[in-house]
Amino acid sequence: MKLSDLLNELEEEESNSSNEQSINYKMLFFKYFSKWYWFAAGVFICLSIAVVYTYFSTPQYLITSKLLLKDEKKGADFTSNAVVSDMLGFGSSSSVENEAEVLKAENLMVKVFKELNISNGYFIQNGKFRYKEIYGTEVPIQVVIHRKNEYYEVEDNSVLIHIKNQDEFELETPGGTKKTYAFGQKLVNFYGEFSVIKNPLLVNSTDSLETPLIIDSEPIKVEFYDPTVVGKFYAENLSVDIVNKLASVVVLSLPDAHPQKGRDIMQKLIEVYNQEAENEKNTIARNTITFIDDQLVGLTEELKTIEQEGEQYKLNNSITDVNSEAQLYLSSATVNRQQLSEFSIQIDVLESIESYLKNQGTDYEMVPSTLSIQDPTLTGLIANFNQLQRERERMLRTTQPNNPIVLNINQQLTSLRSSIIENLRNIKNGLIISRDNLQATANQFQNRASQVPTMERELMDISRQQGIKQQHYQYLVQKREEAVLTLAATTVSNTKIIDPPTPSDYPVSPKKKLIFAFGLMVGLAVPFGLIFIKDLWQEKIQLKSDVERITSTKILGEISRNKGSEGVVAISKSKRTLIAEQFRFIRSNLAFSTYKQSNKVTMVTSGISGEGKTFFSINLAISLGLVGKKVAVLEFDLRKPAMLSALGMKIPVGISDYLENDQYTLDDIINPLPLGENVSILGCGKIPENPAELMMSDRLHQMIAELSERYDHVIIDTAPIGLVSDSFILSEIADTTVFMLRYNYSTKAQVKTIEDIRKNKKFKMPLIVLNDAKLEMTYGYSATYGKNYYQK
Repeated sequence: MKLSDLLNELEEEESNSSNEQSINYKMLFFKYFSKWYWFAAGVFICLSIAVVYTYFSTPQYLITSKLLLKDEKKGADFTSNAVVSDMLGFGSSSSVENEAEVLKAENLMVKVFKELNISNGYFIQNGKFRYKEIYGTEVPIQVVIHRKNEYYEVEDNSVLIHIKNQDEFELETPGGTKKTYAFGQKLVNFYGEFSVIKNPLLVNSTDSLETPLIIDSEPIKVEFYDPTVVGKFYAENLSVDIVNKLASVVVLSLPDAHPQKGRDIMQKLIEVYNQEAENEKNTIARNTITFIDDQLVGLTEELKTIEQEGEQYKLNNSITDVNSEAQLYLSSATVNRQQLSEFSIQIDVLESIESYLKNQGTDYEMVPSTLSIQDPTLTGLIANFNQLQRERERMLRTTQPNNPIVLNINQQLTSLRSSIIENLRNIKNGLIISRDNLQATANQFQNRASQVPTMERELMDISRQQGIKQQHYQYLVQKREEAVLTLAATTVSNTKIIDPPTPSDYPVSPKKKLIFAFGLMVGLAVPFGLIFIKDLWQEKIQLKSDVERITSTKILGEISRNKGSEGVVAISKSKRTLIAEQFRFIRSNLAFSTYKQSNKVTMVTSGISGEGKTFFSINLAISLGLVGKKVAVLEFDLRKPAMLSALGMKIPVGISDYLENDQYTLDDIINPLPLGENVSILGCGKIPENPAELMMSDRLHQMIAELSERYDHVIIDTAPIGLVSDSFILSEIADTTVFMLRYNYSTKAQVKTIEDIRKNKKFKMPLIVLNDAKLEMTYGYSATYGKNYYQK
């Protein structure tokens, strides 16, 4: 095959597929469009409901406000001033997410309604069976609640007030009872004790004159509210949206039937929120002051006790400053050691001189000098002794030792030596006493110095406890002063209003266009869904696509409904009706489907009776005869034959007679069809007792073989496959099997049976013909076009 031929074939297949898809869409459209009254009813009902809903729905205005909340996690804000931040330090840490939840709290909204004193609503009639709310200066009266019943449960919690004159009004209860009261008079009903007064907002502030009430006006409907219930309702409808994650800005949105009332509620909500935040900070500050005062009482006593303990310790140990006294002890010990060393040296020198003088005997030698001993008496005696000794030595060089002068000097030297020794002993004894005293003092300083670390440790422990208590005391005093400053300082709001509460110019609900559009969509969707569900549960086939979804068996064509005005024959050489053209189309498709294949014997069957197999067999044979083909049609429904009766023919000898009796020849049972050229009819004959066994005879095969030689086509009209087994017996001799299906008659189970036959190849070349199709369901052409194109 050439490439161009292959491309042309692919394009043709794509075109056919596109056409089939277009046909399926049109058939689906027809199926739903045929139920147009369903859609009309659905749209009418849904739009009526939408109209009623919008009529009775109370218009809602949207009140919005934009706030900047304090958020410590998102940078500086309007309270970032250092002084203000310090004074606001007693508030809990806040984030925009937490504050958004606080704004939506039910108890906050309940408090709003209590502070606004909104315990009832006022309404006037606005059209048939509906009311609109009035508020503020629109209300000529005001209901003052003196006492509310703790529990009240009534279906209708409203009353009607008719203003009769400037002093009286008529009150109508839900039960229809009417009674006249004076303005300001106390009344009692299911809600509690209340009175009706003239609205104070209507009093002129300049001349203090009341605006006169409008007499005989529309009655005012007063509904009594439970602020808790209404507050929770409004809290649920309040929307708090965070603008973005990087900012601490939130947008408040609140729908309300009256824009002024909604704005007052939102303003009061912001005010109550700020007041709650301020109260929380003040409460924390007051609690902090109380706590600190309690702590300071005990802490002061503890600090006083520790200070007295330190004082007593210093008194007991005779110290003022441990470090200074320790330095004093150390320096005194050093001086003492130096003095003891000097005393020891001086004593040693004195002892050596004394020993020297004692060891001289009668020998007189020079006495060494005592530089370390600063005693003038001793120094003088030693100087005199040494002077006489030098003089004696000088005289001995010239005189004899017996010289009276020498003896006199010796006597003087002896006397001076005794005086020196006595003086040395006195000085030494004084130094020893001084040394012993100094040693005792040094020992005392040493003992005192050894006690310093212990005293220092004990005193440091006392000082540490004193320091801790002192620091705690100073901290509490500082925090108490901050708490006092927080209470005394000017309150800084927890929020900053960027956009004040502003109601929308027009109601945001009900959205009539959206409701009507939704009603229209529902009105179309509900019938569509019902039809779709009905089709899902529908067992009978309604469209060609129903068959194509179940089986892959090729569909040979569709046949429109035969109205029966011209009998069973629907095609002839001169006819150009829709059915005639459909049979010509099927004839062409059959030739195309069996191209280059044996197609002598065609068996026509169905699932059940009434699907048009006999009608199809006759007209298919006639259509083949019109193109010069010789066709034999066999009435092979041996159990319930209907072909001859439909054609109005009576043939005494038929197929059953031929198969049972050998005396009959094939020519005995062949009869020409008067209404069709080149078409012969072989009737059933008498109804046999054993049709299944009769079909299994060899004579049947001989008959079919002989007919195949004489005719171009042999069409067998057999019994339904869903009822008897005849068609399965004849399937061996049939080259092609045509299954008849009828719209809104044949079931999807029959189509599944055909698919099973195709998969398991039980019949040769199975094909499907769809019968009883409407004009709009065939080939995608419209009814108008078909009626103008085909002959009637």
